Amino acid sequence: MRQFSQIIAECEDGQFNADLSDALRNLIGDLHNSAVSANGRAKGNMTVKIEFKLDGGVMTLTTDYSTKAPKAARAHSVFWATPENNLSRRNPKQRELELRTVPDSPREVRSI
Repeated sequence: MRQFSQIIAECEDGQFNADLSDALRNLIGDLHNSAVSANGRAKGNMTVKIEFKLDGGVMTLTTDYSTKAPKAARAHSVFWATPENNLSRRNPKQRELELRTVPDSPREVRSI
């Protein structure tokens, strides 16, 4: 066999080629899903490893592969440091609004 694709197709009686195809489809799906939440951009990779061993005129190939899909983007959380070295969700430089309930009272409807 001279073609690389033929060798891959014959490894593990075709199972390696089938596994690579499944992994590629899964990686493309992961990239697509990640790109939807990342402004249309995503990056991943697939590594194929073939180990060749020659012993007494017999060539043995051992195959493996790995994929690396993009990690999902995590949201950011904002905190402020307190004088006691704790974290607070409240900005100490911003005044608090004194919110109160406005009583619901009937009003006269005016025509203009």
